[in-house]
Amino acid sequence: MTKTNYNHLHKASGTMISGSPDGYLTVKDIRDAIAALPDDAEVIFGTCEHGEPLQFGRFKMRNPNLLQIEFG
Repeated sequence: MTKTNYNHLHKASGTMISGSPDGYLTVKDIRDAIAALPDDAEVIFGTCEHGEPLQFGRFKMRNPNLLQIEFG
């Protein structure tokens, strides 16, 4: 049985990114990547160095133009 690669099925409204040379991620980058997804689509963040899934903790505004995403 062949496993579906959903990454190949994803249709973004803008550009897809896999990181930038400077390491920054903008709100526009995220909006472009998720624009076509339904509101109830699950978001995962990969794994930590021990192989466990990262668990979302909270959003924290650090200044008017900086959102920190914390994992617990």
